[in-house]
Amino acid sequence: VFYNIVTNACKFTKIGKVVISSSVDPCGKWVEVSVADTGSGITPESLERIFEPFEQEDNSNVRGYQGIGLGLAIAHEVVQRHGGQIAVESELGVGTTFTVRLPMVMCEASHSL
Repeated sequence: VFYNIVTNACKFTKIGKVVISSSVDPCGKWVEVSVADTGSGITPESLERIFEPFEQEDNSNVRGYQGIGLGLAIAHEVVQRHGGQIAVESELGVGTTFTVRLPMVMCEASHSL
């Protein structure tokens, strides 16, 4: 999950930075890891479909990269199966932030995967 998100951030940030941060909620139930970049950003239309299989941003900057659009779909599925959530915020020309929120203790259903 994190490999995919971090490599995507690095791949689409030609100038600027990628920042990885984490926090734990005060009750110790959740951990959040965010990956923020100052890359090209993602269009609102693409954000609606970003976690669907085979989806890729369709512009000249991005289409030059290899991949078939499965990484974020797989990351989304893995995070959900561990009882967590993955979210994305983006603004074109400003950058993108992916946030993964996972429980500190996995539920019983997660252990049977």
